[in-house]
Order: sequence, then C-alpha cells, then structure tokens
Amino acid sequence: MQMHAVERLDDYVVLIPAYNPDQALVTLVQELKDKGFVHVIVVNDGSADTCRAVFDDVKADVSAVLEHEQNAGKGAALKTGLRHIVDAYPETTGVITVDADGQHLPADVRNLYDEGVKWPHHLIMGCRDFSSPAIPFRSRFGNQMTRFVMLLGSGLRLNDTQTGLRAIPLRYAKQLIDIPGNRYEFEMNMLTFTKRLQVPIHQTPIETVYVDENASSHFRPVIDSILIYRMFLAYSLSSVASFLMDIGVYALLIFLLNPWFESVHVIVATVLARIVSSLFNYYVNRKVVFKSKAKRSMLKYFGLVAVQMALSASLVYVLFLLFRDGEVILKVAVDSVLFVLSYYVQKRWIFKR
Repeated sequence: MQMHAVERLDDYVVLIPAYNPDQALVTLVQELKDKGFVHVIVVNDGSADTCRAVFDDVKADVSAVLEHEQNAGKGAALKTGLRHIVDAYPETTGVITVDADGQHLPADVRNLYDEGVKWPHHLIMGCRDFSSPAIPFRSRFGNQMTRFVMLLGSGLRLNDTQTGLRAIPLRYAKQLIDIPGNRYEFEMNMLTFTKRLQVPIHQTPIETVYVDENASSHFRPVIDSILIYRMFLAYSLSSVASFLMDIGVYALLIFLLNPWFESVHVIVATVLARIVSSLFNYYVNRKVVFKSKAKRSMLKYFGLVAVQMALSASLVYVLFLLFRDGEVILKVAVDSVLFVLSYYVQKRWIFKR
C-alpha cells in the first residue's frame, strides 16, 4: 500500500492562546500536525494547575509552549506569541491564530493557510455564518453589535468581527505587539488599526462550530463588552451630557422666546443652544474620548457643528411646519440620527490619531 507524504505547511506559524484548556487542545494540535503544519506555538495564559497535563500532552507536537505565570488575557497571550514568532521566525510569511476550544476546524485552518499564501500582505479572516438559528444568542447579538460599531467607527464592513481564526502578515504582527489591549478588545483593535497601518483585509468563510453553546468561552459579557466598546461608550456619555445641555438650553429659550416670535424661535433657540453645548463637547471629545492631538481639529469640529446645526435646524423647522407642535420631541428625533453620523465623522476625520 502506497503512503502519501504529508505536505509541509511552513509558510505560516500557528499560534494558539490557551486558558484552562481541555482535551480539545490536544486533539487540535494533533490534527494540525497531521495536516502538515510544521510550526505551532501554544501560549499557556496562566491556566490552573489542573490543566498542566494538557500542556504536557501537547509539548511533543508543538514548537514551543510559552507560559504566563498569571492570567493576563487573550490579547496579552497573543502578543506574547507574536513577539516570540517575530524573533524566532523572521523569515515566515505570517501567523495564523487559532482558538484552543475546538471551534476552528483543522480543515478551515488549512483553508486560511492557502488564502494567506495567495494574499500574503492581507489580514485574512475566517468568517462564520451567523444566519443559522443554531448560533447562541449572545454570539449572534455580540457579532451584530461589533459589526455595527466597526462599520460606524472604522468604515470596515466585516462579516465576523469576533473570529479568532486569522492569518496575520509578519509585518503587521510586528506592529500588533505595541497596540493597546490585553483582553478580547485586542482582537477588535487589531481590526481598527488595519486602516491606520494600511493593511488590507480578505475574508473567507469557515464552518460555524459551537461546543456546548460556547460554554467554554472565557468572554466576560459586561467587562469585556465595556473594554471593546469603551470609545463609543465614552463618546456616548460625552454626547449625552452635551445633548442634555443642548436640550435644556433649547427648551429654556423656546419658553423665553415663544411669546415674541412664531416659527423663527425654533431656529434661534437651536443655534444658541448648539453653541453652548458644542464648546463643552469639543473639549471632552478631544481630551477624553479620542485623546487626539490632531492639528486644526477645532476648525474641523466647528465645521461639523455648523453643518450639523444647519441640518438640525432645517429638519426640525420643516417638521415643525408640518406638525405645528412638539418642537422638543422633533429635535430629539432629528438629533438622535445626527448623533450617530457625527461619531463616524469625528473618529474617522476630525480626531483621527
């Protein structure tokens, strides 16, 4: 019986961050070896002593097991692995990151490898299909939220923002070591920084696998969601404070000006209220939210304010002429839409870092 030699897959180094893994990690490593992957790095991110046997079992089949004394987070584990690979494999094409829980099939890892060979300068993302009703609700909802925030904040239209199966070019791997984030937010930051560092993204479909409703996931819904969305949350809080100030001043001026004017009081109140609230909002967004040192940001910001103010006043005025009532409610509705558009413009253009 003729034996077929296993193809050597050594253009990419496989990186597996692991925290309290089970036998799924042992199976994954063995199957990757059977597929022909030559270089596999595992990072033990401060796992419990009860998991020591799992790491002992994989040592013979991997290039290295790197250790964290304490749990530092998935982002920190990925950075440790990337740092090691950059130093130990300077000639490699890149790094393929794979989750340790069995959600990424070896066949999909091989497919990502092939895509990476074809697109060596791209960040290759293995994207799951979230249309299936079998997808756990928290995973489907989380993906929809991060897709929206990613599109809004970075202009990236991605099918699966949370996938851990990625092929990273070596040039970008070197840069990723220094970007912020030590937990799950690191993977989101990896995507947003592609724009700034001019790394193109290529998406390829993979099988959607969830083991026991994703029970093995170490994602902390509240804390990690705050870390992932913190810039948008900070922007929201800043905007809410400015929004309340704007509405308060607007309502006060409507009350004061209404006896002397008819329809024009809507425009006057809108302009004066926006001047007061926008000064507050500019300084908070520049110093706290976006932490920007961009030149001429004030000029750009108040250009945006002028456009937004004109749109707000015009739309509220037109709607008021139609309904002849509810000026405050109409303003809330109009400004809610402008709020989302303003975040996109500020992050992408005004306070771009």
